[in-house]
Amino acid sequence: MRRRKRQATDHVEPDLPITPMLDMSFQLLAFFIMTFKPSPTEGQIAMSLPPKEEGDKNAVAIVDITKEQPKKYVVTVEANAGGAIRSMTFREEGSPDAKSEDWGADVQGSFLPKVKALYEAEKKRIDAAKAKGTDIPPPKLTLEFAPRVLQAYVVQVFDAANQAGFTDIAPVPIEKKDR
Repeated sequence: MRRRKRQATDHVEPDLPITPMLDMSFQLLAFFIMTFKPSPTEGQIAMSLPPKEEGDKNAVAIVDITKEQPKKYVVTVEANAGGAIRSMTFREEGSPDAKSEDWGADVQGSFLPKVKALYEAEKKRIDAAKAKGTDIPPPKLTLEFAPRVLQAYVVQVFDAANQAGFTDIAPVPIEKKDR
C-alpha cells in the first residue's frame, strides 16, 4: 500500500473581532444590572412560641389574677387529601361554651371578614377598658394546622390574620404531641 502525502496548506489566522464582542457583553451587563430588581427580603413575622418546658410537670403555674389576661382564640384548619383547606373552625380558648363555630374553607371569602370582625370587637373592648383606666393586653390567635395543609395555605391564613390586625399569632400543629 502506498501512502499518499498530504498537501500542506497555508496557515490561516482566524479573524475574530474581539472589540465588538466586548462591547456587546458590557452592554448586556449594564442592561442586566440596571433592570435587576431584587425581591424584598422576608420580613419579621410576629408570632408567639410555646414556652420552654421547665421544672416539674405537676407544678402549678402562678398567675397574677389582678392583671387581666388576654383573650385567646383558636382557629383549627383541616386539610383534604390534596393538602387544600377543607374546613376552618373557630373557638375561644377557656370559654364555657366549648362548641366550635364553622368558618368555611375560603380564606379571603369567609375567614378574613370574620377574623377582621373579631379583631374589631376586641379592639373596641380594649379601647373601652383603656377609657376606664384598665390595661387589657391584645388578643392572642392560635392557628392549629393539620399536618397535610400545604405551606401556601398556611401563609394565606397567617397573612389574613395579620391583615385583620392580630399581632400575636401562633401557628401550631393540631396534635399537641407535635408542638
